[in-house]
Amino acid sequence: MSAWLRRISLPLLAGLAGATVVLPAILFGMPNNNDLANHYHFAIPFYEALRHGNLYPSLFASSNLGYGDVVVRFYPPALYYLLAAGRFVTGNWYAGSLLTITAVSAAGSLGAYVWARCYVSPNLAVAAALFYALMPYHLAEFYQAAQLAEFSAGAALLFAMAFTRRVCDRNRWQDAALLAVAYSGLVLSHLPLAVFGSITLLLYAVISLRGRQLRRVLRNGEDEKTSSNPGVVAILFKLTLAVLIGLGASSFYWVTMVAEMKWIVADGSNPDPLLDYSHNFVFSTFSASQQETIWWMGLLAIATIVMCLPAVIPPLKNFRAKDERPFIALCGLLLFSLAMTTVISKPVWVALPYLRMAQHPFRWLAVTSVIAPVLMAAAVPFWLVRLRNHLRPIAIAMGGCVLIGVTFSVTQTVRGATYLSKAHFDQIVSPLNEAPGIIQWLPVWASVAAHGKPSYEKCTPPTSTNGKVDAGARAARVIEWNDTKRVLAFAGGGAGDARIATFYYPHWRATANGQTLRTNPAADGALLVSVPAQALTVELEFREPGRTRIAKIISIISWTLIGSLLIFGRIRDHATPEYEPIAN
Repeated sequence: MSAWLRRISLPLLAGLAGATVVLPAILFGMPNNNDLANHYHFAIPFYEALRHGNLYPSLFASSNLGYGDVVVRFYPPALYYLLAAGRFVTGNWYAGSLLTITAVSAAGSLGAYVWARCYVSPNLAVAAALFYALMPYHLAEFYQAAQLAEFSAGAALLFAMAFTRRVCDRNRWQDAALLAVAYSGLVLSHLPLAVFGSITLLLYAVISLRGRQLRRVLRNGEDEKTSSNPGVVAILFKLTLAVLIGLGASSFYWVTMVAEMKWIVADGSNPDPLLDYSHNFVFSTFSASQQETIWWMGLLAIATIVMCLPAVIPPLKNFRAKDERPFIALCGLLLFSLAMTTVISKPVWVALPYLRMAQHPFRWLAVTSVIAPVLMAAAVPFWLVRLRNHLRPIAIAMGGCVLIGVTFSVTQTVRGATYLSKAHFDQIVSPLNEAPGIIQWLPVWASVAAHGKPSYEKCTPPTSTNGKVDAGARAARVIEWNDTKRVLAFAGGGAGDARIATFYYPHWRATANGQTLRTNPAADGALLVSVPAQALTVELEFREPGRTRIAKIISIISWTLIGSLLIFGRIRDHATPEYEPIAN
């Protein structure tokens, strides 16, 4: 076998581990859940916009029975670019979705491998990839909850953790550029996990910098109290710059989201209890009849804890050993992520307002699922040694703990999923292009379409009795009707408001004969245009504000900078010596 093949064989094996866990879906069908339809309500018009050359649409004109949907301005788009790519390659949504999920799952396990290589040998890093693929919460994201965006974001977080560690260990520009890519991917994939992941990355950077100093002590035989670390300032600069570039690369999305959040219903006056963080702590109920979601998350948490038990014993047993301190720090991070799922972390949720907007504390189990596989892989040699001596019963019991978690995932999560055949899947997703959307994404001026229902229910758009344009007694006809531009012709008559079958949004601009016409929302949220008495042609256009154009320019500059760092950073980093994993 050539050196090149030997080098890529284990990473390929790691990716294969992730792809393999999607095999039941490939064989039996796409797992179904309520969130599945919500994703394709976004994905289908997103693909159509891409197909017509719009790389990042401003809104979905066909959704909500033609009244439009601004969800694209608020929900991270990365998953939908991937689903669109899968649809383009395969020619249909069913095969394209399975291809996308398989690729994302493989990427997640590859991310676990890359991060684990900062700590363990290549063979053990493959084990970390397999452990990640089998983590109970991670599998439930796909097979039970259809949390496809969060499932994808886990891969981005793994790579972000890996390159954070590599920057701290190697102080290389290439690693900083790849950290920027991973962090941008995290922000563009799933906002709650981006919030949780940012907190985790900050804590991890601190302990990794501390670990860098400790490794200098172990290698050089220096005194820990007097050892200096001249590279810390350079590393902090690279880490900070990587995060800023990552934010810049994703700014085409989040600048609009932050600026316009006040323009959507969001949780609204009738929020769904499932969206209140205080109702979503793990172990807050053990009754499926009271709150099935929290009951199920409690089971996933128990399975995760049991599966992690063999991983935390070796570092805690050798607590005073200096070479175990990096793993002790990871154990602390693991326990922190678990604590954040429970009510004992409520003071933290109260203190950090943006954390509360993430809504579901149990989503910290996604962070736990990212951290645990590295510790589990590092613990394998410890338990293999004990398997050969008088502690064999304990080692077998620890192996049993892992098998309990895996068995739970296979029997309850994978086997218990509801699978959709291609025909049934197509039947569900086909009408979603124009179907009503979720209430929380409605413009605030259209809140009447909620009809008092909880914010996570489907809205009821207005009914247009006179077509797309209603000018009362005046004749009106549509000359052009595109997603972001409409041209309407009005006959002469009494001046007044013409009702357009589109939800009002402040970026709609109406002009006629070079003059700007007044726009305002109707009682049901429809767009009203004040039309003068004379016959005229009105151009109605959705115009992005200046901040959107600036954000796009910043994103282009950021991605250009990332490319430059990857190319020229390689030259600059060439003289930097390689490092060996801690386990070596």
